[in-house]
Amino acid sequence: MKEDTFLTGTLRAWEYIREHEKQFFIGLVVVVCAAAVVGWATYAKKQTRSRASSQFADALGAFRGGDFKTAEELFTRIAKDYGNVQEGAFSNYFVGKCALESGNYLGAVQAFDGYLSKSGRYQFFHDAAMEGKAVAFENEHRYQEAADTYLALAKDLRTNHFMETTCLRRAAENFRLSNQTQKAIEVLGTLLDKTKGTERRDIEIELAILRG
Repeated sequence: MKEDTFLTGTLRAWEYIREHEKQFFIGLVVVVCAAAVVGWATYAKKQTRSRASSQFADALGAFRGGDFKTAEELFTRIAKDYGNVQEGAFSNYFVGKCALESGNYLGAVQAFDGYLSKSGRYQFFHDAAMEGKAVAFENEHRYQEAADTYLALAKDLRTNHFMETTCLRRAAENFRLSNQTQKAIEVLGTLLDKTKGTERRDIEIELAILRG
C-alpha cells in the first residue's frame, strides 16, 4: 500500500509539536514580548519627539519675540528632558544664544561649550556656537581667548566655509588687542594669501604698521 507522505509528515510534525509543547509555548511568548517591546519603543520615541518638537517651537517663539529669560528657561528644560533627540541638542545652543543676548557672557561660553561637547550628530550649529563663544569672550575683553576661538573656527568650519577670512581677520584683531603682535602678524600673513584687491592692500598696510 502506497504511503501518503503528506499525511505522514503532518502527523509526525504534530507529534513533535506535542512532545515539545512547552518549548514552543515559551518561544511564542518570547516572540510576542519582543514584538511588543519594539512596538512600544517605536511609539514612545515618536511621542517623545512630538513633545520635544512642540516645546522647542514654544521656546523659539519666545526667543524670536525677545523674551530671552523665558526662552532660556524653556530651552534649558528641553535640553535636560530631551537631550538625546535633535531638539534637545539644539536647545543647548539656544541657551547660549539667550545668555549672549542677555549679556551673561560667561554663561553663554559655558552653554556653547555644552552644546559643542554634547551635540553628537546634531552639529548644525557648530560654527554658530564657536562664533558665539568668541563674541562672548570679546565682550568680556578676554581677547586672547577670543582670538584662539576664532582661529580654531577658521580651521574647522563645518558649514559656513565662506566665513574663513572673516574669522582670520577677527582672530588677528583680537591678538592685536591682547598685545600679541607677532601672532597678529602671522594670522594676517595667512589672510594675505586668501585675499585680493583693496582688501589685500588694506592687510598689507596693516602688516606694515604692525611690523613698524
